[in-house]
Amino acid sequence: MSSKKIARISIYAASYAVLTVILSPISYGPIQVRVSEFMTLFPFIDKMAIPGLFIGCAIANLFSPAGWIDVIFGSLFTLIAAFLTRKMPNVYLAPLPPILVNAFGVSLYLHLFFKLPYLLNVLYIGLGEAIATYFIGLPLLLYILKNENLKKIFSKE
Repeated sequence: MSSKKIARISIYAASYAVLTVILSPISYGPIQVRVSEFMTLFPFIDKMAIPGLFIGCAIANLFSPAGWIDVIFGSLFTLIAAFLTRKMPNVYLAPLPPILVNAFGVSLYLHLFFKLPYLLNVLYIGLGEAIATYFIGLPLLLYILKNENLKKIFSKE
């Protein structure tokens, strides 16, 4: 793997982790808007975002009140969502994997380990993901795709 790819992975990981931890009051728990989740759309244009988001999420989840459960399962769901986002045929569909995977997946482990109400958490987490991805991530992604200089930075190789 080239040093350029390692650097891109590291930038995604650090950005995701720092943004999540800085905004920790709204980044963790059943009612959340994890603003850093806007970055889960970047795999649509850059496959190096996939490992970067996984690593960044794992680091951020080290600070989660849910502890190791969030580190393992939250990071795994972020990895799955990032991989599926990469496969989306249309930019407007790119937010769906993070919304659906996290709404149903994170709610499942919150229910199993902490006895939180499953369907209510699906709603809360899905809404938080929709805010981060459709209202922050999608406009940013569309802007990147329209700007030739930014497209060179976020290559779809």
